[in-house]
Amino acid sequence: MSAPLPDPHDYDLKALLEAQRAYFRQGSTRKVAFRKERLRGLERLLVQRSDDLLEALHADLGKPALEAYVSEVYFSLAELRLVLKKLTTWAKPKRVGNPFYYWPARSEIRNEPFGNALIVAPWNYPVQLSLSPLIAAVAAGNTVVLKPSEHAPASSAMLTEIITEAFNPQHVAVVEGGPELGKKLLEQSFNYWFYTGSEQVGRLYAEAAAKSLAPVTLELGGKCPVVIADDAPVERSVERIMTTKFFNAGQTCIAPDFVLVPSHRHEAFVKAATAFLKCAYAEEPKENMANIVNDSHYKRLQKLIPVEATRIGDDDDETHFIAPTLIPYSNWECPAMQEEIFGPILPIIPYHDIDEELDRLRRMPSPLALYVFSERQDFLEAVASRIQSGSVCFNDVIKQATNLKLPFGGVGHSGMGRYRGKAGFNTFSYERAITKRWFCKDPFLVKPPYADKLSRLRKLMK
Repeated sequence: MSAPLPDPHDYDLKALLEAQRAYFRQGSTRKVAFRKERLRGLERLLVQRSDDLLEALHADLGKPALEAYVSEVYFSLAELRLVLKKLTTWAKPKRVGNPFYYWPARSEIRNEPFGNALIVAPWNYPVQLSLSPLIAAVAAGNTVVLKPSEHAPASSAMLTEIITEAFNPQHVAVVEGGPELGKKLLEQSFNYWFYTGSEQVGRLYAEAAAKSLAPVTLELGGKCPVVIADDAPVERSVERIMTTKFFNAGQTCIAPDFVLVPSHRHEAFVKAATAFLKCAYAEEPKENMANIVNDSHYKRLQKLIPVEATRIGDDDDETHFIAPTLIPYSNWECPAMQEEIFGPILPIIPYHDIDEELDRLRRMPSPLALYVFSERQDFLEAVASRIQSGSVCFNDVIKQATNLKLPFGGVGHSGMGRYRGKAGFNTFSYERAITKRWFCKDPFLVKPPYADKLSRLRKLMK
C-alpha cells in the first residue's frame, strides 16, 4: 500500500522559488563544470539505485524488469552520458561574422539559461520522463522544480530520494502531490514551463506560462496512425508494430494507436498479428506485459473493447491487467477510434482507397508520430507529406523517438517544443547575441549632421 501524498500546503512554494532564484543569481549554475559535477552525481546514484527503480516501476505499473530497465533506467543513463560528453561543446559560445562596417568587432552567440524551470512529469514512464527534461534543464544551467506524477507513487518517492541526494534543493527540488499541488504550481511564476501529459491539462500550463510571457514546452499525445502499403512485407511489419504497441501495455504516447491495412491483405495481417500475440503472451501474459496504471483508466479501456475482439488471456480487476487485444474488423465509428487508446488494444481497419484514408487522417488532429510501411520510397514520402505529425518513422515504430540525436516533440494538438539530447539543451536555454567592439576610430559611424552622407553610403553599401 502506497504512502499518502504530502499535503500541498506542506510546501511553501513561494519561499522555494525565491530561494532558487537567489541561488541562480549567485551564479553557480552558469558554470559548465558545476553542471557536469552535479550530473555526474546523478549518474552515480542512478547506477547505484537502478534495482530500487525497477522495483518501484513494478509496484506502480507492474512493468517487466526488462522493459523498465531498457526504457527507464538505461535510456535515462544513455541521455545523461551523452549530455556529459557533449555539454562543453554545446555550451561553448559560437563565433559569427560581422558586416564590414562593424570592423573591428567580435560577435558570438551564447546559450544562456532561462532561470527557474518547472517540470511536470507523467505516470506512464515516470522515471524517464522526469529525468530527461531534468537533465536538459540542469545541463542548460537552470534551477528546477520537478513534480513527478502522483499516479506512480513508488517511482515518485524513489526519484525524490535520488534527486534530494544529488542536488541542493535550491538547485533542484522535487515536490510530490496531486491535483491540488498542480493548481498551486499553476499560480506561481516560472521562467520556463515543461509539461508532459494530456492535452486538456496541457492547456492550463500554456495559459499559466502566458501570464508571465514565459516559454513553454508541451508533450501531449494523439492517435498515432500506422499506414500499411500493399507491398509491405506482412510478417516483418506485424512483428515491429506489435512489439512496440504492447510495450508498457500500450501506455506510450507514440505507440501505434491503430493500423490501416489494404483490404486484400487484411486477413493475412490479422492472422499474423494474432499469431504474434499468442506466441508472446499466451503462456505468461502478466509476466511479459505491464498493468494499467489505475482503476479509472482500466475501466475506460474495458469500455473500448467490443465482444468480437481477439483477446489473449483474461483481464484482472485486482491488478488492472488488460489482456492483449486486437479489434480485427474495426472502423472509424467504433468507440476505440473516438479517443487516444493508451492501452493494449489495437484496432485494425481495412481500406480500399488510400487517398480517402489519407484525406481522413489529414483532417484529424496532428499526432506525435506517423508510421508508414512500404518498399516504395515515393509512397513513404507521399504519406509523410500529406499527414502532419511531430515525427515520422518509415518501416518501423518508435525508432525515431529513441534516437537521442533526433529531437522529440509534437505539433498542434500533440504539443509544442522539442527536447532529448542537444535539442533538450537548446530548449532550456536561449540564444543570447553578444557583440564587442574596440575604442578605435570608426569610419562608418553614422551621426548628424547627415548632409550628403546618404549618397556616399549608397555607393558604399550596394
